Amino acid sequence: MTPRPLRRLFDAMYHGKYRFEELLELRPQEHYTLVRWSNRTIYKPSNTLKVFHSFLNAFLLEYLPVNQVVSFAYRKGATLQQAVTPHARSRVFYQTDLQHFFDSITSDLIRSTLEMASTPISDLSEHIDHILDLLTINGTLPIGYSTSPILSNACLHEFDNRLASVSQERQWIYTRYADDIIISADNLQSIQDAQEVVENCLAEKLGDNFALNLKKSKLTRIGRKVKLLGLVILPNGAVTIDRDVRNRIETLLYFYIRDRSRLVRIFEEEKREGMEEGLQRLSGLVSYAYAADPIYLEKLRAKFGTTVIDSFLHRSV
Repeated sequence: MTPRPLRRLFDAMYHGKYRFEELLELRPQEHYTLVRWSNRTIYKPSNTLKVFHSFLNAFLLEYLPVNQVVSFAYRKGATLQQAVTPHARSRVFYQTDLQHFFDSITSDLIRSTLEMASTPISDLSEHIDHILDLLTINGTLPIGYSTSPILSNACLHEFDNRLASVSQERQWIYTRYADDIIISADNLQSIQDAQEVVENCLAEKLGDNFALNLKKSKLTRIGRKVKLLGLVILPNGAVTIDRDVRNRIETLLYFYIRDRSRLVRIFEEEKREGMEEGLQRLSGLVSYAYAADPIYLEKLRAKFGTTVIDSFLHRSV
């Protein structure tokens, strides 16, 4: 697409339904509400801000580079399985995640990511300050905005490239799913300094704003139960959802259909939570199955009904 001014792109998308001046005059701090969920703060944009986020996704963010060889979250058609399967024949695994992932992605990092990208907006520099205000809250990436996931991948693009290059040199396999990082190899000795390597790549490409969650960092060898991103690698190299997780999903769905009073008791006994909170947790498990193993999700649809399964997917969204 030949680069054009932001105004022309906006008018081409909305054909007068919204005025370009509405975008420029919007005060984003007045267009979101806070929702607390599982010790997290979710930012819910207003309907107007959602409209403008859709525009920015279509004409700016979807043009940002992503390393599709190693990064699998927040991409249409990509699944958890695709992030795990490359490791299926490895012998040793290093797992870690990025601490305070979205909070670590600052306006400065987003600015540099946008400025380096090739986009259809010819006058991006004239509007970038306001665009950053529309995409961030208090200078960081908010959880809850539709624009945040794709931005997170783009902002880590240079890091992904660097760690992928090092991994290739050292005969490692590297994949990332959002803030989860997996490195695997054929022997323990070759991977013992994986944490140091990841930290060096972060510092080199992203500065000192990112840190690993050392409490969740671990080395796993084949011979034990190898579990990556909640998926299990079987001895034959097959990747599947953990049996315990499958049993959990199916038990809760069974009682949801057959005996709601029993389901309430389960939620109360396990987590001391009410029906609404429990159903939200169940919807998260169904969404996990959707992301992890689409074939298994179809089995759930066949067993419990498409309407039931899709209602939980919609609830999660």
